[in-house]
Amino acid sequence: VAPEEGYGTYIDELVQVVPRTSFQGIDDLAVGMQFQAQTGQGPIAVVITEIEGDEVTVDGNHPLAGETLHFAVEVVEVREASAEELQHGHVHGAGGHHH
Repeated sequence: VAPEEGYGTYIDELVQVVPRTSFQGIDDLAVGMQFQAQTGQGPIAVVITEIEGDEVTVDGNHPLAGETLHFAVEVVEVREASAEELQHGHVHGAGGHHH
């Protein structure tokens, strides 16, 4: 699966260096910690990727952004579509029709 069809391309602008004081009330910052940041487009999850002195680098990209995804699958069963599935144009999961 290409990045554009998976978790998106890696966006350099989502990596920012912010002052350590942005993390008020948190004394022990560590690489890998996750936070929610507010942006003009709403909240975004960020992860700390580097801490250098009073500067903290955060990354708002999904961990798999920019990656081509590869899946190994095995088809174990094939069945005919039900009349209702054909009418709706999609498969219905276990337990019937849920939208």
